[in-house]
Amino acid sequence: MQAWAIKAGAAVLLVALLVAGYSFWANHQQGIGEARATAAYNKAIDDQKLTAAATLALETAKTVAIEKRLQDLKNRQEVKDANNKKITAALTARLHDLTDPHGRLRDPHADAECGSRSGGTNDSNAAGPGNSPDHGTEATGILSAELSGLLQRLTIEADEINNAYISCRADAEAVRTQ
Repeated sequence: MQAWAIKAGAAVLLVALLVAGYSFWANHQQGIGEARATAAYNKAIDDQKLTAAATLALETAKTVAIEKRLQDLKNRQEVKDANNKKITAALTARLHDLTDPHGRLRDPHADAECGSRSGGTNDSNAAGPGNSPDHGTEATGILSAELSGLLQRLTIEADEINNAYISCRADAEAVRTQ
């Protein structure tokens, strides 16, 4: 019986070695498969990274180009805005030149003789309240202080609104074209 026990022990040992060898071989093959899959995934990821980097560089270049064009448009618009402000300032100065010494506007189209009175002496006209500088509506071509102030204020407000509108509209059109 001892021979049989030795044969049985050898058979069990052989089976154990075969199972261990197969298990080692299967694990080794599994490792090879996983390594191949990992290498394939890593290559795919690296390819995606290269593609993404190229796409990012292209889109960044496009963005930089658009930003440069918009900055150029903004700079040109600022020059136009400054020119518009100069024109407005010149027209405001011209309007100011139409005022009398008391700051009231003169009607540039009023005839100097239109407001003079007929009859009476020059002394009576000079002494009457109608020709005093404080009564501009009655003096030749001079608007009242209230009307002058209103017209000047409305003119300045309208100029500011127009300049702002022109600038905003130009900016909006520039952005839409980009």
